[in-house]
Amino acid sequence: MNLHTKPGFSHRTKLESVREPTDEEFELFRKLVLTKLGLNWGSEKKYLLYSRLQKRLQHLKLSTFQNYFNYIHKEKNGSELQHLYNAVTTTKSGFYREKQHFEFLRREILPELKERMLRNRLKLRFWSAGCASGEEAFNLAMEAHDFLGTGLISNGGLRILASDVNTEVLDSALKGNYTAEQINNVPDEMKKRFFVSGANQQNDEQTIRTDIRKCIEFRHFNLMASEYPIATKFQLIFCRNLLYYLHPEIRELLLKKLVDHLDEKGWLVLGVTESGYNVEGLQKHSFSTYRKI
Repeated sequence: MNLHTKPGFSHRTKLESVREPTDEEFELFRKLVLTKLGLNWGSEKKYLLYSRLQKRLQHLKLSTFQNYFNYIHKEKNGSELQHLYNAVTTTKSGFYREKQHFEFLRREILPELKERMLRNRLKLRFWSAGCASGEEAFNLAMEAHDFLGTGLISNGGLRILASDVNTEVLDSALKGNYTAEQINNVPDEMKKRFFVSGANQQNDEQTIRTDIRKCIEFRHFNLMASEYPIATKFQLIFCRNLLYYLHPEIRELLLKKLVDHLDEKGWLVLGVTESGYNVEGLQKHSFSTYRKI
């Protein structure tokens, strides 16, 4: 018998005794995610905290969220804090999500950028901020390749930065593997051109073509950082459905940072529900799309 387990109770039963966070414990984590991630949590997020982290507490053999909070702060390398980030951040993504943005990209943005590339030998730099599992970044790459052609894209003509604070989804994005269901919204012609059969044939898994993947750099960093590890300006930044979750004051600061990283006349695309912002230095266009002035 395990000497650390009470008679009549299995090891597994013991690990399931994690109680829901008290109001005081929830407040500790509410302030933590506000400071570290900018998330604006209301009281309704208490259950989210419990449901997404209960198994982690079981794994660590911690019975209360106060214990878990203490554990995070005692750890020096920050790995448990990253576990928290991975658990509480929203990672919903998809190919051609909010399709109107890609229609606007093809109709308004790419034609102008192509002209500038031909006239001024412009090298394009795009940023998918909060890229989740990579669909958005790959979507941008596919649309650019299709519209601009390989000649303009090759030899550094296009580079896309894809960043996220969540390491789990970044690991998935790096592989570039997607199920048939995940690429359901990709037009058949684009599937044929930009995907190849993946290793997992049982679920019709498809993998992004190598030349598309090569133009994208997936990088882990937090948009709440005081300075970003970026030394370039972007002609296009997609930062969709991320600001919605942030505290209003933090949202304003983040928007200013994004504007600072836009090239002259660069475009900023936000989520369709994020259309009510008036940002200094940006002119609003349709579909929550803004341009630097």
